[in-house]
Parts: sequence; C-alpha cells; structure tokens
Amino acid sequence: MEVLIPILGVFLGGPLVLVIVLASITSRIERDRKARVRQWAIANGWRFQERAYAPWTNRLPGRNRLGLGVTVTGMMGGRWVTVAEYHYQTTSSSGDSTTTHTHRYVAVLVLLDRPHPWLAVRRRGLMSQFGRALFGDKPTATGNVMFDSQYRVEAADAGHAKAMVSPPLIAAHIAGMVPQWSLVGNELLAYAPAGVFKDPNMIPGYAGPLMHVADLLGPVDFSGPSDR
Repeated sequence: MEVLIPILGVFLGGPLVLVIVLASITSRIERDRKARVRQWAIANGWRFQERAYAPWTNRLPGRNRLGLGVTVTGMMGGRWVTVAEYHYQTTSSSGDSTTTHTHRYVAVLVLLDRPHPWLAVRRRGLMSQFGRALFGDKPTATGNVMFDSQYRVEAADAGHAKAMVSPPLIAAHIAGMVPQWSLVGNELLAYAPAGVFKDPNMIPGYAGPLMHVADLLGPVDFSGPSDR
C-alpha cells in the first residue's frame, strides 16, 4: 500500500504537471511575440501598447470595449494609423455543456485631416439584397449598378456621401481591393478576421487597404504631422 500511494500520485498529478508546463511554454511564446512587436514599433517610430482602450470599439463586431490587445500607432503616408488586435467571445450550448468561442480580428484606424458626417460602405447580405430588390435603391445609391448590387452606402448626409464615395473608390470596391469601412468624425475604421500579430513586418500590410480608401475618398484628403 505504501508503494501504491506514490505511484497513484504520479498518475493523478501527471496531467496537472503537463498543463502547468504547457501554460508556461505558451506564456513564454506570447511574451516573445509581444517583445518582437514592441521592438518593431520602436525601430519604426511607432507607439506600442500591450492593451488599449478606445471608444471606436463600439463599431467593431461584438462591441467589446475590453477587446483590444496589442496595439501600435504610427505615421503612414502622412496620416496617423492605428493597427490593433481585437477579440470578442460568444457562447453556444449543447445539452448540459456550454462552449465559448473567441472571434479574432485585426482592426485598422486611419485619421483623416478633417471630420465628416457619419458614413459607411458595407457589403450587402442576403436580406439587404432582398430589400433592394423589393423596395429599390435608397438615396445613398451611387448609380453604379454593379456596386449598388454588392454594397450599400449608409450615411447621415446622402449628398455628402455621393461626394465622398468617388468613382475610383467605387471601382476599387468592385475589384475587391478595399475593405468595407465606416467613418465617424475623422476616424476611418475597418476590420478583418485574423489572428494575433505573429510577424510584425506584416502590420503595414494590414493598414494598406484602408489607406487606399483614405486616398480615394473625395474630396481629396491631405493630412500630415503638422495638421495634428
């Protein structure tokens, strides 16, 4: 019996030891990953935050105000750009069990040089397509049949929206070169499903498509450090 007790302890404690070891390895990998992003930010003159808080999270899926993780902010093409990890969670139930699902995105925020009335371009879902077929186009429609069938423009001011959503921007949306986006004040925001920043050199690439939106918005927007 004296021999069996230590052996039994080994078998019972083995899974716990394994969990502790795996947690330690995961924690070290995460620290190393964040250190690489921090080093990249410093080398490129960007600001690094391990966790951030921003009111524009209420424009992201899940509206999780605590959902921002690693966040970097810097200058690109004369504009201030923020690129951030973001997540929110949902739960689903099956019988007596509940499963938690984590949804991860990369959010990109570009600051324009002046505020604008609220404006957004979103890809149509099935219900939106059905509503358009049933009731016709809204005043914010661009008149480009292909664009209007795939996207809807939401705006506080339809006239301003027609001026801002320029023909080159419409063409870029049709070609799939730019993401759906929203603009509140001077904060241009987009997001895409993604994981965490494994390679910090990819950060400018995340920002590129939304920077293209900023470049194509009309009237032409010029912005530089002196404007801040």
